[in-house]
Amino acid sequence: MVAVPTAIASTDKRTVVRPMPTRRRALLARPHATAEVGLGTTVLGVLGLVVLPIALIGLLLSGGGLVWGIVAGAAALAVLVAYLDPFGR
Repeated sequence: MVAVPTAIASTDKRTVVRPMPTRRRALLARPHATAEVGLGTTVLGVLGLVVLPIALIGLLLSGGGLVWGIVAGAAALAVLVAYLDPFGR
């Protein structure tokens, strides 16, 4: 850090010399890598969008099978979580 003298006037007309900071927030000014936030919920939502029609077709063909209903509900929940994206910004 290089000290640059600056004159600051006070009420009693004395000159005070203080070093002027040249790089105040050097740690905060540097570029940071962005975090991949919400990628897991995006993948979950895409999987839900793929599985949901398959489960609905399975429900239609089986006449209301319990397994297909659970799969369809889980896929719909995955799509909802991806849409809301609680971990995203």
